[in-house]
Amino acid sequence: MSRGARRTPRLAVLPTSEASTRRQALEQMRIVDRDRNRRDCSASETTPRPTRHEWVVPNLPFRMECLMWSRRYRAVVAGAAFLAMMGLASACTESADSRKPDAGVAGTRDLNMVNSAAAVKSGGTATYTITLPITNWNVLNAGGATYSVIDISNLLEPSAYLVQPDGSVVMNDQLLKSATEVKSDPQTIKYEINPNAKWSDGTPIDASDFIYNWQVQDPRQCPACAMALAAGYDRIKTVTGSNGGKTVTVVFDTPFSEWQSLFSTLLPAHVAATYGPVGTPAGRAKSFNEGFVKNPPKWSGGPFRVDQFTSDGSVVTVRNDNWYGPRSNLDSIVFRLITDPAEQPTALRNGEVDVIFPTPGVDLLKQVQAIDGVAYQMSPAPQVRDLYLNMNADALKDKALRQAIFTAIDLPGLVKKTIGQFDPTAKPLKDHLFLPGTPGYADDVTALGYGAGDAAAAKDILKSAGYSGIGTKLVAPGGKAVPELRMPVSNANSLAKDEAQLIKAALAPLGITVAVKPSPNPLGNLQDGTWEILDGTLGESPFVASMNQAYYSSCPTGVKFCNFNVSNYGNSEVDKRLSGALSTPDPAKAMQLLKEANGLIAADYVVLPLYQQRYFLAYKTSLANIRNAYSFPTYNSEQWGFRKE
Repeated sequence: MSRGARRTPRLAVLPTSEASTRRQALEQMRIVDRDRNRRDCSASETTPRPTRHEWVVPNLPFRMECLMWSRRYRAVVAGAAFLAMMGLASACTESADSRKPDAGVAGTRDLNMVNSAAAVKSGGTATYTITLPITNWNVLNAGGATYSVIDISNLLEPSAYLVQPDGSVVMNDQLLKSATEVKSDPQTIKYEINPNAKWSDGTPIDASDFIYNWQVQDPRQCPACAMALAAGYDRIKTVTGSNGGKTVTVVFDTPFSEWQSLFSTLLPAHVAATYGPVGTPAGRAKSFNEGFVKNPPKWSGGPFRVDQFTSDGSVVTVRNDNWYGPRSNLDSIVFRLITDPAEQPTALRNGEVDVIFPTPGVDLLKQVQAIDGVAYQMSPAPQVRDLYLNMNADALKDKALRQAIFTAIDLPGLVKKTIGQFDPTAKPLKDHLFLPGTPGYADDVTALGYGAGDAAAAKDILKSAGYSGIGTKLVAPGGKAVPELRMPVSNANSLAKDEAQLIKAALAPLGITVAVKPSPNPLGNLQDGTWEILDGTLGESPFVASMNQAYYSSCPTGVKFCNFNVSNYGNSEVDKRLSGALSTPDPAKAMQLLKEANGLIAADYVVLPLYQQRYFLAYKTSLANIRNAYSFPTYNSEQWGFRKE
């Protein structure tokens, strides 16, 4: 079994029936192979052949991210969520392959086997593009889980459970011999660590690593730690080691149904101790917020290790000869920094890089299709594009105004004019918590007028609520003019710019002015509160309750920046249901609580779901075993290799 994805925001292990449904839906994806001189489609006889578009995919059933958000599915979705959300990260999802698939792929359409090759050359270097400069190396830190860091940390940091490309969650049998719930009251999990598991410096991976990673992600143990996610860790009572540290026992003081989402990325405790005294909360915070943030890792618990962090921002990794898993095929993987996604296809064409993973777009797709010897994969990603309203903004605290905004926006038209330009199968999202294709997915928004594009109905809502100046300059019932609504948009994201202009045009007939603000860093606007409207992408996960707790649990009063709760939203009834879904061992009850939370969130008109994002991966056809995955293409880097000629 290859290593897979990790935990990020929205993790809830699905009941067997739900996981099966997800796999069935995922298998419906048609994997299309293409190079310049031939096109072959691996599809069933009853599936219509694609036209000029090189791929055909139904909506994938996810909801976890870029957040991530996969091998490191918890932290991934967390931090990547922010950068993806702002359109600052490269893209990420499942795939449609432009090279002729091998017999296994063509016969089974197994997403875990796309672009596979049983035998590859030993040795060689693959060069992979990253888009964001690395300023924070800690993937578990709220500011560190960027796409660039996630891609690299997949090579370095082990995880207890992995998410495969098809969305299935499996134990990492290279790190662990077993992971078992041995007691229900109190809930107790026992992990047996591989006796051979060790860090690149020879230090054993043991209970001390689990203890440290619990403590720095539990606000009770480290109040000052800037963890990306705390869900689950904040329910642990004790973590203890035995059997020379190779057995780890975790006891919860509050049940946590999604325990497989924990320990999705392990940082080395012995390295943490060199950054600060890990026996104290202050020492833990120093190691977590400073040591692992500022220092490029000289350690590794994966198939590669960092050899160089170059002056141009690129990262050179080489094979970790002390890794306890199967020897990697490649000698080295170089992560080359190319900050402008538009330049990445040129680098691929010129042979400067072997792999690119940019945000998809019409022009980019055409460029890649014109390159000889290059395959591409495009598919719905475990990420959703949403429109957020800032609940800290005085004007937007009025539900009637929020309802009118969502009613006026023409969501089908927006989808058609943006993502629909390069994926005609894209459809508006109808659910806040689940992705299309999952058993929990349901239309909770149409009856509430979400995305109706009905300006007349929106004006009636405002009139009934006592607004004046409708259609000219909107004035609130108390006589105060509704100020312009600031909408920061990434300079580098053309799709986001188009979305912003469509939203601006939709609200103008109501007398609402949207000030679209091009920004080099919309994340900065989010953090300092200088925004009222924001469209962005967050990652999804198989762990639905955990992820949604991060996105929708109430924020403390007066906080400008509430991590993954982008809108600074709060509803105590939603809190109760999300917490209950995490605590109950009954999947049916958990589903019911999540559905109730879904309805409550929709009725508050705070987040308008737009559409499911797309991943786009392009690579030299000579490079095998690279594929789109829940936790980014680097999830199985040890399997990458150049095909034997």
